[in-house]
Amino acid sequence: MIVSNFDIAIIGAGPAGCSAALTLRNSNCSVALFEKSSFPRNKICGDGICDRSINTLKEINPSYLEEFLNTQKALRIKKAEIGYKNRSYSMDVTSFGYTCRRLDFDNFLFSLVQRDAKNVSVFQNCGISRVERTDNGFYLYSKNGEMFSTKMLLVCNGASSMIARELTGSKLDKSNMGVAVRAYYSGVKDLKNDTIELYFKKKYFPGYLWIFPMADGTTNVGFGCLVKDLKDDIRSIFEKWIAYDEKLRSRFAEAKSVSPLVGGLIPYNVDKFDCFGDNFCVCGDAANLIDPVTGGGIGNAMASGYYAAQVAEKCVLNGNFSKTETEKYSKMLQKRIGRDIHTRFVLTRLIMKHRWLLPVCLRLWKKGVV
Repeated sequence: MIVSNFDIAIIGAGPAGCSAALTLRNSNCSVALFEKSSFPRNKICGDGICDRSINTLKEINPSYLEEFLNTQKALRIKKAEIGYKNRSYSMDVTSFGYTCRRLDFDNFLFSLVQRDAKNVSVFQNCGISRVERTDNGFYLYSKNGEMFSTKMLLVCNGASSMIARELTGSKLDKSNMGVAVRAYYSGVKDLKNDTIELYFKKKYFPGYLWIFPMADGTTNVGFGCLVKDLKDDIRSIFEKWIAYDEKLRSRFAEAKSVSPLVGGLIPYNVDKFDCFGDNFCVCGDAANLIDPVTGGGIGNAMASGYYAAQVAEKCVLNGNFSKTETEKYSKMLQKRIGRDIHTRFVLTRLIMKHRWLLPVCLRLWKKGVV
């Protein structure tokens, strides 16, 4: 039995899903937002809130950015220190944004949906296990045994989304997937609150080890790389890097881990935007939108949710849910992030074939070319 009918259903209440819901807050559409967990809930992340995240939040509602800055513990990042072999690269990154715990940032976005999006029905602890296409859209089946129907579906439920792969016909391609681990530390020496640190090695590029300062005095420390580049356990690589690196060893000598070391998949974008079809759009990590160089995904996820919501609303208003209409979402997304993705994708593939080019890439990054 169908519990409820909706014009638009959003699966996943992360940055992509919440951005979509907030974009639809003043529409005449009935919207459902499904989340498998309950908030606040954690997410494995480097905790970097880039300029694209900030700009998208401002586009949704300028007051939201002001509220974020006034209510959340965030550090303004102005510089990046890049380490490669025995050389350091220091650069200004005033457009980077902030560091903010992902748990707090996601909960902030979700709280805005609950407060401001009165047309959005929120279902926490309600994971959608499968969808079934109908003549007018989709049936959604929850793990709780409930059934919903929708005309338009926005899939925003992360890198491991089976629903996204079933709808797009894509496969889980581990050759283009990354994996990362991270933990929070206290007592890391010589931190600068306005500076993020990235450390590279040829064999792991485009992966890197990161050290991000947090507003509460802790440090987000992690390592990520392509799955195919792992020749050892990723936890072991992370721990050995810190323990044996000449520069890092002394800085972590008295540091203590204040959280477990946890990991997850990184769905790097491979210069493709095949994330749409009849009655659906796929957003965020589910659409493999993570930057192929930086590994950042929040900004692209928020932008994708923002654009998908606009297209979904028009589909509902015009009664046209065809692939021709939903393709407009892909074109909007490509216009926003396509050039950056293409440039960085080409560079990563070039460097992976010719690893000696990595220092050149770092110099280009410093100059703002990549």
